[in-house]
Amino acid sequence: MKIAGCVPLAGQGVVARYGDLVAVTDGHEPDPLLSALTEVAAAAGDGRALVLSAVRAALGCPGQPAWACAGVTADGGVAVLVHGRAVATVGVEGGQEVTLTASDSVIPVSRTFTGTAVTVNLTIGDPAAPDPRFRLDGGVVHGGGLAVTVAADLAGPTVIGPDAAPLTGVPEGPPTAVSGAPTPTVAVAASTGEDDPDPVLVEGVLCAREHFNDPGARYCRQCGIGMNQLPRTFKRRQRPPLGVLVLDDGSGFTLDGDYVIGREPVLDGDVMAGRARPLRLCDPDGSVSRLHLRISLVGWQVEVSDLGSANGSVLHSADGERTLAPFEPMVIEPGTRIDIGHRSMQYLSQQGVSQ
Repeated sequence: MKIAGCVPLAGQGVVARYGDLVAVTDGHEPDPLLSALTEVAAAAGDGRALVLSAVRAALGCPGQPAWACAGVTADGGVAVLVHGRAVATVGVEGGQEVTLTASDSVIPVSRTFTGTAVTVNLTIGDPAAPDPRFRLDGGVVHGGGLAVTVAADLAGPTVIGPDAAPLTGVPEGPPTAVSGAPTPTVAVAASTGEDDPDPVLVEGVLCAREHFNDPGARYCRQCGIGMNQLPRTFKRRQRPPLGVLVLDDGSGFTLDGDYVIGREPVLDGDVMAGRARPLRLCDPDGSVSRLHLRISLVGWQVEVSDLGSANGSVLHSADGERTLAPFEPMVIEPGTRIDIGHRSMQYLSQQGVSQ
């Protein structure tokens, strides 16, 4: 399931969308719901993660602000929440419309809906009727509501790359970047075999369960067991995928080759020569450059390089925050989040990823 249509309704308030997550608020500052939406989207959370974060924010917020939010869940449903004076009207194909209100409750009201097509109208106050000429693809704008249509994703994700696929079981918060710690389980579609990169042979060692690993690894990248068993037998084999990259819209791709990321990555010379794959990433504000970031696999390491972008690239890891210097490669570890303009993504290890 994915959001197939999102129409903003004119009114007094603020409406926002990040991928398959949306919110409507009364616009008071500070706005904990918008903060929750931004954090969940940056952590690649789903609709349930958004609802949970919104409930926590509401319990810690004085008064009863008018809030409503909704998002596609990892298992294909639609989670909806209302608080204060907000109203949600939900229609499921083949069923009757349901209206959610919080009335005088100090606790938000939430519910999850399932169906092949779900319509969700989130409103505060008395917004204007929806105008189909307008749409909200992403970002934050003034408005009094949103008319959202959620439908089965028949076309797949919008990212470019043969291994791009929606992720299920996406964590509700960013994983901790601790060496050897298990990472959240995600599912990535297996490669189609088309345009796969040429196999790269590397030297590595086998864990006790015969998984191929970096000779310097302390823990198996696939099963997580310790790599201190003796003796170590060195092998030269095809390099396995080094992990996955989870985008802020919940989509992801396997790190088994180099990628160029930007608004128009097909313009890159390495992409045109077949040495890297294009990954198109846009946002309504245009903060992503045509050629913004390159991800390179060097041996067993994952490197990122800012391609001289206008708004820069920022790494968030266990060592803190660091802005990438243009064209200077930087090795990243699992758990690292990368801000690209107003978009973000996170590098997860291969452990727990089903192929």
